[in-house]
Amino acid sequence: MTIRKALELGQEDTNAAILYTLKELVNALECKVTMRTAADFDDAMTVITENYGWTLDELRHCFAMIRTGRLGPENLYERFKARELYACMRQYADERARHRMRHAAKYDPDVQDIKPATERTAQSLTAIADVLDLPAYKPKAGILATDGERHQSEQAAAHQTQSQAQRQEAHPRAGSEEGRPVVQQARTL
Repeated sequence: MTIRKALELGQEDTNAAILYTLKELVNALECKVTMRTAADFDDAMTVITENYGWTLDELRHCFAMIRTGRLGPENLYERFKARELYACMRQYADERARHRMRHAAKYDPDVQDIKPATERTAQSLTAIADVLDLPAYKPKAGILATDGERHQSEQAAAHQTQSQAQRQEAHPRAGSEEGRPVVQQARTL
């Protein structure tokens, strides 16, 4: 049963069950800075109910993985509040999605070409655009400079650096004679 469905059936009972499992998790972790106040637990409940598509068994499994150290950062003994709970739940969701994709690719030949969005390359995105029959990309003239304008600006920058170098060569440093540094002048005396 999903968290949303459980909340629709009995909100008080569901919240009590989730808080009980969360309290067991917090006690098992023995962190230095952890959830102690009602506001901390309220923040954690907000994080949990944002994932309303999860089943209660998945939530318990996620908590068990956090407790055994398979989820979460290395220094989980330092702090465990809503932010760390969110990171652990996000990590669990990513792992679950990878597992489901691997399972689907194993048993369904049509799914083998589909990768998560983070693993897609530009070439595969182009193939997707071809399948969807999207129009070719054309940059807007007002936003991006054309090649001619870019070439002109590069030429102007090169000319500016050349003129600065010529000015520096024409005017030797102050305190020097015929462009020689002051230190060399002292040796000749």
